[in-house]
Amino acid sequence: MQTLSSLLHPYPVEKFLAENWQKQAIVISQPNKQKFQHLFSWKQLNYLLNFHQLTSPKIRFSLDGKSLPETPGENWLKNFQKGATLIINLIHELVPELAEFAAAIHSEIGHKTQINLYCSPPEQQGFDCHYDTHEVFILQIYGTKEWYIFSDTIKYPLSENRSDEQLPPDEPPYIKTVLNPGDLLYIPRGHWHYALSLDQPSLHLTLGIDCHTGIDFLNWLFDELLNQSEWRENLPIINNNNTNELQVKVEDLINNLISYTKNEDLSQKYADYLTSITPSVAKYSLPFQAGFGIFDRGFDTQFIRPKYQQVRIEHINEQEYNITFNNQKVTLKGVTLELVENIFNRDKFSLFDLATWAPDLDLEAEAVPLLTKLVMAGIIFVETDS
Repeated sequence: MQTLSSLLHPYPVEKFLAENWQKQAIVISQPNKQKFQHLFSWKQLNYLLNFHQLTSPKIRFSLDGKSLPETPGENWLKNFQKGATLIINLIHELVPELAEFAAAIHSEIGHKTQINLYCSPPEQQGFDCHYDTHEVFILQIYGTKEWYIFSDTIKYPLSENRSDEQLPPDEPPYIKTVLNPGDLLYIPRGHWHYALSLDQPSLHLTLGIDCHTGIDFLNWLFDELLNQSEWRENLPIINNNNTNELQVKVEDLINNLISYTKNEDLSQKYADYLTSITPSVAKYSLPFQAGFGIFDRGFDTQFIRPKYQQVRIEHINEQEYNITFNNQKVTLKGVTLELVENIFNRDKFSLFDLATWAPDLDLEAEAVPLLTKLVMAGIIFVETDS
């Protein structure tokens, strides 16, 4: 967990997972005020505002604890000057450094990640006291902000459990702290909180981790059961409130479900499913994915795996494998397990390497089409100098 360890440093990952994760907020301060400035800066914010066509809900504003109506670009500056907090949602989709950071955390913990940006004028409160339905890490980049953290009132809330429909706890905050540049604050989902910027503008990133839950597993299981006709069949008619046949049918379905869960390796199937839907940081590599220029360097052509890409290899028949990644599936035929493992267990290899691993593979008739297929599918990229 190299990236998570670096994020939490000097607080040990093991201690964080045992004592804080899902349980207790924590502030991690350190003297390095530039710790997070490689991820984002005022310069990058201005670039996004000046040269990207940002629209709602990607960009929005909040004032006096309430979200403002959708605002045209010519009024953004006026909003900020009036004291509104500027929010850019899913900013990792716009900034490569943040995309890689979010993907690295995802690969280490196996749960969905996203990053939002918050830019607050001095002495302002962006939002009323609320809780989030995902785990939250606050990375303070510039300025200072005072945070108030309260205990939860509902354990492990889901998106259906909205905080604006409930009251915060009637007790003092268990954390009251000022975040300085380089400081990190972790807030478990469900823990109420609010923040005030102090005497200068504040810029911070929020890393949200939307964890898979038992409810997500049941939703996946529901989709699996849709493939079985007995679960799509009509339930018995209820005649004059006589529910005997209905009860018998429901008991049959319950027994069917018990049998299905015992006979199927559902835990492995669900784990494989989660791996298969993990998105890649980079999806495009032109002109190579259009089939052009792939082998311009001949045997010196270098192939690389997209960073943090997760693949699942499934053996179908002799010398036939399914490669599942990013919710896609590619079938490879006429290849050995050794060759498949060499391709997918390395970050980088050349055409010459592949010829060495599989000397019996015909270069023009088999090796080149195989690599072309993988490149065009986006499973491997051609390395370039620029």
